[in-house]
Amino acid sequence: MQFAAASLIPTLRGRWLYADRKLVVGYVRDVRVSQDGHTLIAIVARRRWLGGGEIGIPVPLLHQRDNDLIVSGTRESIRQTPSLQP
Repeated sequence: MQFAAASLIPTLRGRWLYADRKLVVGYVRDVRVSQDGHTLIAIVARRRWLGGGEIGIPVPLLHQRDNDLIVSGTRESIRQTPSLQP
């Protein structure tokens, strides 16, 4: 799993992440393996008006549409996603 995360980092890092209706969530800062070692997590620097801080989104929930990186979610669901602890 560590190898898979390492290969995805250059592909995802620095890309902007969008939610429903082209809502800009933030940009992907890193890709890590979850604590259980089974899931890749995209670490996203969330926009301030959506609550700020970094959030973790499982990579399997991300998909690409045209040239955009997308996650399903509304403005409220993105705001309610808990920030990662430092």
